[in-house]
Amino acid sequence: MEYNPPNTRERVAARRQRARRPSDKPAVPGWRRRLLDSLHSGRIASGAIFAVSCLALFYALFSSQFRVQTVEVVGVEFLSPERIVDAIPLRGRPIWLIDEEQTIAPLLASPFVEHARLSLILPDRARIVIVERQPAVYWRTGGIDYLVDRQGYVIEPAPAPPPDDALVIVDTSHLPVEPNMRLDTDALALARELALLLPNELGLQPAQIGWDFGLGVFVRTAQDQMIVFGRSERLERKLTILAYVLSDGTPFTYLDLRPINPYYQNRTDGRP
Repeated sequence: MEYNPPNTRERVAARRQRARRPSDKPAVPGWRRRLLDSLHSGRIASGAIFAVSCLALFYALFSSQFRVQTVEVVGVEFLSPERIVDAIPLRGRPIWLIDEEQTIAPLLASPFVEHARLSLILPDRARIVIVERQPAVYWRTGGIDYLVDRQGYVIEPAPAPPPDDALVIVDTSHLPVEPNMRLDTDALALARELALLLPNELGLQPAQIGWDFGLGVFVRTAQDQMIVFGRSERLERKLTILAYVLSDGTPFTYLDLRPINPYYQNRTDGRP
């Protein structure tokens, strides 16, 4: 049996070298150390603020204190506030989850509403401001009178005959008309202007102001004369020519002011 003497120096050197090597297992601080580090870094405070914010958000979204309880309607004269509230149900809805533009959209589709705005007031109020369409003229077609506002939008069939001083435009084309349809705005503006200018500047009181798809705006006099204006372009020139014809005493039953060179006819049967 052979004896191997121990190499003491090599063994001691190897032990020292192993002691100098970093350990594969990192040192783990104790819980007190970790708590102090968290306090100093602000992680605990941030976590607490986040938790409180989540609780506050949950309370604000689902608490009855922030659900709409009162709905106020302002600016209505013809419409009833109850009808508007029924059209956009708001009561009981969380005030934070209401999209104002989307909620008010059904009102803007109504022929009675020109503008509408919804305001939300914390904690539980909603305010609806309405601008109603105001009737400006009557549009008569097919024997039915329709209320029309200044922008040309048809509101509804007139609930009563027009008053004596109302402007009634007679549509001889008998085109179909329905609420919320927009009519020819140029024709409406020209008809309003003629209703004002003809009596005051020319002394001509129209017996009827009408509109035809092919002719445009025309006027009938008490003597069954028909004067065609068409559209509003060159209106000053048309009025000047009409004033000359009236002052000259030229007899006519039909006067067309639309062409550059207007022409007239005088038929005993009253037809052009």
